[in-house]
Amino acid sequence: MSEALPPVVDADTWRRELDDLRTREKAATRELDAIAAQRRRMPMVEVTDHTLTGPDGPIALSDIFNGRSQLIVYNHMWTDGATFQCGGCTGYTSQFTRLDFLDNYDARFVIVTNGPIDEALDYKRAGR
Repeated sequence: MSEALPPVVDADTWRRELDDLRTREKAATRELDAIAAQRRRMPMVEVTDHTLTGPDGPIALSDIFNGRSQLIVYNHMWTDGATFQCGGCTGYTSQFTRLDFLDNYDARFVIVTNGPIDEALDYKRAGR
């Protein structure tokens, strides 16, 4: 089945259609900007200081920040006992070899998973 093509029109008609589309696109951009601004103004909520398991044992969530005001967390999907884990997660997280630039943004990046810590650390050491 072939896809239907739009009609062929003269340049003036095409320009009017483009101008109409740009008007809608600009309105959508303004709305998305307003939504993003509203999101930035959302009130905060205090978070319970959970304990996670890190390479050196239990660690409080507040300590994971390591003195930074922002924490960027990536949740690596995990299947217990699998030799190879989520390909998308592995491909994405394997790119992060130099994160020192985050110091300029008062941020820290960490990868978390629901998998067993020993498996996760072995996976990391294997460079997968």
